[in-house]
Amino acid sequence: MTEKKIIEIAFHGRGGQTAITASQLLAEMAYESGFKDAISIPIIGAERRGAPIQAFSKISRDAQIRSYSSVTDPDFMLIFDTTLLKIPRVFATIKEGVILIINSNHKIYFNNNLPKNVKIYIVDATGISLQYGLVIEGFPILNIPMLGAFAKVSGFYGLDIMEKVIKKKFGSRAEKNMKTARDAFETVKEMI
Repeated sequence: MTEKKIIEIAFHGRGGQTAITASQLLAEMAYESGFKDAISIPIIGAERRGAPIQAFSKISRDAQIRSYSSVTDPDFMLIFDTTLLKIPRVFATIKEGVILIINSNHKIYFNNNLPKNVKIYIVDATGISLQYGLVIEGFPILNIPMLGAFAKVSGFYGLDIMEKVIKKKFGSRAEKNMKTARDAFETVKEMI
């Protein structure tokens, strides 16, 4: 990582999958783990369950973040729903060197349509959330397992930092959330 680099993370999900909350929590976790600056940038469009949404986080270990614009060349992309990869504006942001973390219980095939040096990790965030009963109105809450996978892949914060932020944010629901975080942290795997 170069000096004073701002790390940019894009979150692509659907309304109700908690991608915007994940962006906010990631900024808090980065700050708690010693990053100098961290911001969350939600993009609020149609506020309905199932509509494609996006959010962004920017984090920096040693520089103040002065740009609040959306991310167009992310270092990491967290994909909460594989069907979003079929949307051209989402797929177009997959650039050379990006690290993808995809919510899926099976390998994803891209038919050699990806740029060079793209790393792909998968985690069954939906299955994990359902296993622990982390649902709202029958829909799985994906933010915590996706952030658990991100913690493992990026190494930017650990489960101890996640627990601190989750306890502060969710109080009595922290234990169930931490079970999903640990499970995702332990089961995320790189696609080869």
